[in-house]
Amino acid sequence: MKKFEQELEALRGRLVEMGELARSMVAMSISAMTDLAAVYQKVLQVEEQVDQMQLTIDHEAVRLLTVYTPVAGDLRFLLSASRVNSSLEHIGDQAVGLCHNLDFSARHADAAELPKLRRMGDLAQEMVRDALQAFVIKDASLARAIIAKDDVVDALYDEIMMEILSDDIVRQAIAGPRDIAGALTQVLLARSLERMADQATNICEEVIYMVKGDDIRHSHPEHKPVEGP
Repeated sequence: MKKFEQELEALRGRLVEMGELARSMVAMSISAMTDLAAVYQKVLQVEEQVDQMQLTIDHEAVRLLTVYTPVAGDLRFLLSASRVNSSLEHIGDQAVGLCHNLDFSARHADAAELPKLRRMGDLAQEMVRDALQAFVIKDASLARAIIAKDDVVDALYDEIMMEILSDDIVRQAIAGPRDIAGALTQVLLARSLERMADQATNICEEVIYMVKGDDIRHSHPEHKPVEGP
């Protein structure tokens, strides 16, 4: 079983490497909100790496399940690793989507909303970093603390939506002078950042399952798992 343990550690190492790439994409997407040109191509390049790593990790997890037929904690680790792998790939997708939206609209984050958007991005980046740490050290308590941060991200998202979609602004948009495309861009930016935090929450739920054997994905409606980008 020593070889199996070594291969599990190697898989864990690949996930950490992929997680760091996903975290870097979150950081670059924050920069993109004010200077897209500086990071756009880099985000696309890193996405290719993340996509390839997702395939490699999935194949390796399936191989280990097939060859060693693990049970108990090792089985939970491999099942969780596959789902964490998917969440990391979705985080990368959101970073790319944020950049695509900025490029398509030829815009940047609105000055009025930028502080909240940056705060959302910073929190999402912290959550991704700490979720991977919880996964590595198998810390369910840390995972629960990270999940709680998602409420802060959601609150910021709600504030942005209320400001952008306030009655006065909607009336201005209908009347004509309001810039609909600009408002829509801010909505999409906030949505991408909120989804990144949701994926970090998903990773934390996998940590709790891996460590405790408790599947909490549907136990609290405010933290429903996010299946895709």
